[in-house]
Amino acid sequence: MTAPSAETLNADMAAQLAQLRDIHLPDPISWWPLAPGWWALAAILLVGSAAILIFEIRRRRSLKYRALRELDQFRSGTAPHTNVMELASELCILVRRVVLNTANGRRYANTHGDAWSGYLAASPNGMPDEIARFIATAPYALHAVADQSGDEPAPDGEALIGAVEKWIRRHT
Repeated sequence: MTAPSAETLNADMAAQLAQLRDIHLPDPISWWPLAPGWWALAAILLVGSAAILIFEIRRRRSLKYRALRELDQFRSGTAPHTNVMELASELCILVRRVVLNTANGRRYANTHGDAWSGYLAASPNGMPDEIARFIATAPYALHAVADQSGDEPAPDGEALIGAVEKWIRRHT
């Protein structure tokens, strides 16, 4: 076999090259329709967002949340009270509302005085005895009297609010 000459090779190659067509690229990949993984991620995000929203709505409607927000108003000074007796009276009303809205709260509806302070101080989760007594008798005491017994001074407002906050957190 003889080797083809350069002219024949060039003519053959030129004829073959004339038959070649350009490379056609496939159509670009579209973002729609989404792959199944994206649908699953979207469903997980939707369910998670709905669960968080429902949890937050239920939390904000809870007795504990509303009572603690009202206590924050007392603490920040936006609720109107001029002295410790008035604050204690308002805190007593708040605690009584919390108790009446619990499952067994109806049986404490008519409780007052020593029985009410005993209930507030009962159990390891209760208020300190002196604060419970002060809060329980504050609505019935004269606003001019700074303490109910005359022997012991009235607790300060922050101690009252702190004790009521702990009591609400533990009992609701």
